[in-house]
Parts: sequence; C-alpha cells; structure tokens
Amino acid sequence: MKRTEFNTKFRQHTREKLSPTQREKDFVSALYAELQKVLGVNNCIQIGSYPRFTAHTPLHDLDVLYFAGQYDPRGVNPTNILSDLKKAIDRDFVNPTSYNVSSSLQTHSVTMSFASSGQEVFAIDIVPAYISETKNEFGDDTYWVPEIMTVGHSKRKSMYEQHLRDHMAIEWIKSDPRGYIKVAQELNSQNDDFRKAVKFVKAWKHGCKKIDDTFKLKSFHVEQIITQYFQQDSSLDLIGAIFKFFCDLESIISQPQIRDRANSTKYIDDYLNELNPEQKRKILEARDFFMNKLERHTEASPMPILLVGGFYERKSDSEQFLYDLSIPTFIEDQYDFVVDGKVEKKDGFRGGYWLSENQDKAPTGLKIYFQLRKDNTGAPLCKWKVKNHDNCEQPRGELNDHRTRNHPESTAYKGEHYVECYAIKNGACVARHKRSVIIH
Repeated sequence: MKRTEFNTKFRQHTREKLSPTQREKDFVSALYAELQKVLGVNNCIQIGSYPRFTAHTPLHDLDVLYFAGQYDPRGVNPTNILSDLKKAIDRDFVNPTSYNVSSSLQTHSVTMSFASSGQEVFAIDIVPAYISETKNEFGDDTYWVPEIMTVGHSKRKSMYEQHLRDHMAIEWIKSDPRGYIKVAQELNSQNDDFRKAVKFVKAWKHGCKKIDDTFKLKSFHVEQIITQYFQQDSSLDLIGAIFKFFCDLESIISQPQIRDRANSTKYIDDYLNELNPEQKRKILEARDFFMNKLERHTEASPMPILLVGGFYERKSDSEQFLYDLSIPTFIEDQYDFVVDGKVEKKDGFRGGYWLSENQDKAPTGLKIYFQLRKDNTGAPLCKWKVKNHDNCEQPRGELNDHRTRNHPESTAYKGEHYVECYAIKNGACVARHKRSVIIH
C-alpha cells in the first residue's frame, strides 16, 4: 500500500471503529450534566483521555475532579468532604439513564456505578483535588490529588485494598490535568491525526493486554510519547506517527524520560523502573508481532487483524526487519520485482537450474546464487534477507545490502527456508519479493 492509502484506510478505521460513538458521547454528556447540578458547574472538571479526545470505544468510565479548596501543606483529610459529597449524590443526582445507579465511598474518592442485571457497564470516579500554589504556563491552576489517580478505574479497588492491608497511607501528588487537556486540544486543532494515532496505538495496547494481563505498557505513557512527536512536527501524518512509535519502542521503554508537567523532579513513565527484563522483552515481542503484520498489510487486509495482540519471538539474535532500520514499507503496484536462485550443478559448473523451475526445491550439498530476475524499480539499494527454518541450527534472518550475506549460499540445512529482497527508494521499501527455498 502507498502511504496515502495507509493514511486513508487507518483514518477511516480509527474514526469509525475506535472512536467513541455519538451515542456514547451523548451518554457521557447527559451523566456529566446531571452530576454538575449536584457538584456545581464551577466545582468540578472532567479529566483523563475523554476530555483530551484520545479515548477509544467502548467507554467504560469517566474521571471527575471535585475542587475541595486550597491545599494545606500541613495535611489534608477529605473524609468529611467525600462523605457529604456521597450524601448529596444519593439525594440529588437524577439518573438520566436506564441503568441502575449506586454510589460507594472510599477514603479518597466516590464511585458511581451504572449497572445492568448486576453487571457494571459504566463508572464515574469523583476524586477530591486541592488547588496548589502554582499555575501552569497557560495560567491554569494545578492541583494536589490522591495517588490513586495514577492508576485506571479497574485497578483502584485493588490499590485501596493493598494500602489498607499494608497499613499504608494514600499519598497526595501534584497534578496538572488542565495542562494535559490544553496541550491535547491544541494538537488536535492543528492536526487531528494526533488523536487518531493515540487511539490506534492504545487499541493495539489493549489488544495485547487482553491476551496477556501481564502486559505492562501504560496508555497515558503511549499518549505522551505521541504528544511529543506532534509537538516536534505538527505536520506528521497518521502512519508516520504509528510507525515512529513502534520503531522507537525499545528506546521508549529503556528508562523513564517524560517529566511530569506538575513536578519536574518526577517522570510519568517511572513505572518502567519496576519492569523486569522479561516484561520489557514481552513488550518488544508484541511490537514485532504488530510490525510484521504491518509490513505485509495490503488494501485487502482486514484492519481488526492488526490490532489483535500477539507476540513474536525472534529465533536468532541476528534476525532483522526493515523497521529495525526505520524503513517503512509502502509497496508500489507498478513495479515488477522477482527474486530467483540459480542452483549450481554438483560438478561445480554454473549451468544448473532456477529454483522457480523446480518448485523452489534443491537437494543438500549445492550452492545457490540469488539474484533479481526482474526489477524495474530503479531503486539505488536492495536489501536481502536469508531466513532459515526456525528449528534450524542457524535460523539466521540478517539483512544485507545488494546481495545475500554469502554469495553463493549453500544448501546445508534441510527444511523450508526463504530468501527475500526489498527495493529501497527514498527511504522506503517500494517493492519486495520472497522466494521459498525447500532443501531436501
């Protein structure tokens, strides 16, 4: 697919399949409007991915900050405020939905649960926030909030339980939700591929999490990486942002790098320090699984397949892919590009046969000279890859310029292998062809 075709297809899928539906938006608007009547229009704000326009469907929860007054450095105790807040919600909130609503009180939040047949379908977490002594660069207040805001709704119950079990106090941290919202809104106004890129990568992340709950990459971290990309280049397109994220992923998870807007001594990605090598390896295997599918993606390929999580384990340290070299794949249909291999006769004379003339088969103990039999690309560089069977003694998979690493290659290992060539033009792969090599 050409770059323009990628962008058209990915934009459409993100808009139609990943973005909140109008029904969901109306649902959230109705709930928040009724909640504002209880809390006071000027006493609360929505926070999180929804007001940043980076939430994806289906929507499960909404975070709301309730302004509890000025922060007191001697300490804060929101118990009475939250207790009164729960009473007001139970008394005055008018449920605009057909779901059953209930509220529960925790030490640092009030949760409203909307359920059908006993199953929660949506939740609102109302968290107290105390106005800090500083403002952000936009002139907006920053706040002190309980640390439970650093985890998603589904994890907060277990966090409360852990703190209670370990007799640990919930800490208060400085936060700048208005700043994050303002930055996202500005980027969206300049280039709405920003929010589409965030939604797409988040959907991939959730696909991985769905099949492996130990997958540790965080959505807010993903969003802030892509935020930086569009801050650096406001003209970046959707496929460019997605491709860059996955190419950078090994560096992204190597160490904390993104400073917290409200506290420059902390990093929003400091959770990376808690990941062990196996957890980081799992993230990179998920990257490889996605990128291998992306390189083969065509106009006819179903989009949902790309976002089904999975993991690819490289069988050799030498195996490489074009994306390791930050080379995207944008195939041009007009090119005629064919790889073949000339199999040398046993007597050593090069008068043998082409693999394509013998069902891509060759016996052991011979040599094969791989070359392009057709090439009208005009590409200044071709990269070659030899990949032996995964269970082979030498799986290989390295990339080499202009020809295969060994010229000729030997038919040393039985099994089904392959040789692939990529035409590189203007920094992208514009044509490729794979030749199976069956050694018997």
